[in-house]
Amino acid sequence: MEQHRAAVSRATYVAAAIAFVAWLPFLRRPLESDESGFLMLARQWEPGGSLYGDHWVDRPPLLIWIFRLAAQLGPVELTADGALAPGVRLVGATATVATVVLAGVLAARLSGGWSRRVVPLLAAALLASPLLGMPATNGELLAAPFILLGVLCLVAAFGAPAGGRGLALAAGAGAAGMAAALVKQNMVDLFVLAAVLMPLSAGRVPQLGRRVLALGGGAVALLSVVLGSAAARGTSARDLWDAVVVFRLQAAATIGAESSPATEHRMTLVALAFVASGAAVTLLTTAFLAARRTVREGPRSAPLALAALAMAAWELLGVAAGGSYWLHYLTGLVPGVVLLSCLAHPRGRRLLLVDACLVITATACLAAWVHALVAPIDATLARDAEAATYLRTHADPGDGVVVAFGRPDIVAASGLSSPYEHLWSLPVRVRDPGLAELRAVLSSPEAPRWVVVSGTSLTSWGISSPAAQEYLEQNYRQRARFDELRVWERLPAGG
Repeated sequence: MEQHRAAVSRATYVAAAIAFVAWLPFLRRPLESDESGFLMLARQWEPGGSLYGDHWVDRPPLLIWIFRLAAQLGPVELTADGALAPGVRLVGATATVATVVLAGVLAARLSGGWSRRVVPLLAAALLASPLLGMPATNGELLAAPFILLGVLCLVAAFGAPAGGRGLALAAGAGAAGMAAALVKQNMVDLFVLAAVLMPLSAGRVPQLGRRVLALGGGAVALLSVVLGSAAARGTSARDLWDAVVVFRLQAAATIGAESSPATEHRMTLVALAFVASGAAVTLLTTAFLAARRTVREGPRSAPLALAALAMAAWELLGVAAGGSYWLHYLTGLVPGVVLLSCLAHPRGRRLLLVDACLVITATACLAAWVHALVAPIDATLARDAEAATYLRTHADPGDGVVVAFGRPDIVAASGLSSPYEHLWSLPVRVRDPGLAELRAVLSSPEAPRWVVVSGTSLTSWGISSPAAQEYLEQNYRQRARFDELRVWERLPAGG
């Protein structure tokens, strides 16, 4: 496996600085729906009646730990525009900087020369682009530095001579790869890379078997630590398996059987963003160059190039099979693009082609960033903020609210708590489609004073419950309306 030891380029640090600065104007923008929900879960994560305290989400625990850290970086401010939490965005900016720096280090090790300058700039242009979800702090972004750290450790481990250093690096690769999967469960890119690379390296890497065991040991060690820490807060390993694996299979079946027109619309937007951001042309160009190198030299001579192609293919599958199709899915492609770019080794006209990819990506990033900076707050977030402001104005301390269904940003910005464990809509469609659990919450002593409904009834795609709708109409009255959002208030006992 060919490796270099060139110095990290100054372009790496320039790119990291630019990427960090790109986040600064958005630190006080209202949190998006997922950010608000993860922050709520993190702040109340103690032993409770659901997976994470009193709420449930299909995400691994390291993501919630990171948002718990973000909560320590500053208070949540409730404003007319929504919930503000600069600490969440600072964590996103830090993850971006770490990814760009690791991209530069990886480029310096694998190819040097041209790549060590262009690759970090390419990573910054993708990660700072609103077309890939910036400035939202999401699972794909937070997993990206762990993936590249794992790739860097794996490459160093397979290039190290026999001895403890190679084993330690392999263990570090396993731990980093597991960390990425514990942030977002489908981000197993490092293990896909390793699964292809290991058999191609047989007979060429000393102590290969021991290094493979070390990689697995590092992954298991980190998994044990995270699961143990989660268990101390009341989140069991069995329930996590149900949430991050079993539920995702059930959700895929639900989406496949009955999805809304909005899903197809978002899929189209993701496809357009993939092209417009420059990610598509860059991925195709670098994948072509890596595949060309594999064909020319043979898989045994260029094992990392073939493994990188497999990793990029897995990332594309993650975007296509994600189901809900949000822009931040595209961030999951960045590690693969970085690794393929490091291995492209272009010369002559091919160098001009890859340079053109960088120009396209950087131009698209700048245009999208300026648009995001001057554009008003998203209409959906603005509408949610109006509903949350109404609740803050009219609610009493101790009131509860249920938002049917999804939009945890409304709950967060209202400052109220929700007695219903589901803050997102997909878990409702999979785990409570008949709303038996919601009906029980509405009729319990802990019934919320407020219910926010999107549309004229609780019925939605995959959700139908005449009994819950009847109970709502008999015991609540609509008090306010903000576009399609209706705010209902519980009637006094006997009223």
